[in-house]
This record gives sequence, structure tokens and C-alpha cells, in this order.
Amino acid sequence: MRALRTIWLAALLWPLAACDDVGGTSDASNVVRALSLYDGAVVVRGPRGYCVDADNTRRQPSNRLVFLGSCESLSGEPGVTVPLALIVVNVADRQPGRAQPTAATIAASAAPKKPLAAIDSDGLALVHLDAGGELALPGGDPRYWRGGMVINDHFVSLAVYAPAGSRLAGGAGRGFITDLAQTLRAASAQ
Repeated sequence: MRALRTIWLAALLWPLAACDDVGGTSDASNVVRALSLYDGAVVVRGPRGYCVDADNTRRQPSNRLVFLGSCESLSGEPGVTVPLALIVVNVADRQPGRAQPTAATIAASAAPKKPLAAIDSDGLALVHLDAGGELALPGGDPRYWRGGMVINDHFVSLAVYAPAGSRLAGGAGRGFITDLAQTLRAASAQ
């Protein structure tokens, strides 16, 4: 379990290696189930079994970047066993009247990666991309899911990265990222 935690933390920190403001390391001392942003306008909460790594949350000039992973992996404590995944939630500053993104817009922003699927549903745009997942997660599947929605005038971008061959990198990822979006919406005051 300790080796798995070390591997997971290394995988979680990998995307931060290029950031200028990384400062400090995570010892999983600040693993929380939910994190309130923008005075509670957006509450980041993972699906059952996934927690926020609050030590690695980044406050940037116009957004907040939040990383989530398996509660077991982040805390080292036994709990609900769930598939390994790196979840990234990016919440932009409030912009009144912000329009709901479309799957086509998200896919275009990811070019030259190619969409394997592009889905617009009620309040959520999803894109399944063919490449890039292995760059965010060492040993990750190239395929990953991205989504976008608006919560209380904040644009919320979602990404789910999974190990190579994981069902979350395939079709099951659609249900997972949809559950994530529903969890965020339910946790955030309207």
C-alpha cells in the first residue's frame, strides 16, 4: 500500500513539475472530501472514494486548479477501493452571463488531439480525446476525458486521466466524468 501511495503521489505531482508556483511537497496531510472555492459558489467534491489533494490546489490569477485522486491513495488509509484516476478541476473566476461551453469548442481547444466522441448534454459538454493522457499521468492511457460546464457563472473544466488500459480511459470514463459533474453541481450552492 505504501508503494502504491508513493507511485500515486508521484503521478499526481507530475503535471505540476512545469509550474512556477509549485512550492512545497505533499505529504497527504491535507486530504479533504470537499473544497469550497469563491466563497462557496463552487464546491469541488469527488465521486465516492475520491478526495481533494488540498496541498496541491493552485490559486492562479484568474482560476483555481484542484487535483483529486483516490482517497486511499492520497491518505494511505484504507477506505473505499476505486479505480485509480487523476482528476483535474479548473474553476475560472466568476463572469456573469457566462455561456455554457460546447463539445465542439472543447475539442477545438484540444487540437491537434482528435475527439473520439463529442457529447453535448444538459449543462455539460464532454469530449473523449485520443492523445495526451500519458503526458499528464506517467503510465497513463493516451485517451482521456475532458468536460466543461458553468456553475454559478464560473466556467468549470474537468479532466479525467487513467492508467493505460483502464476502463476509465474508455467508455466508462463518460459515466465517471458525468458523475463528477453532477457531484460538483449538487455540492455547489445555486
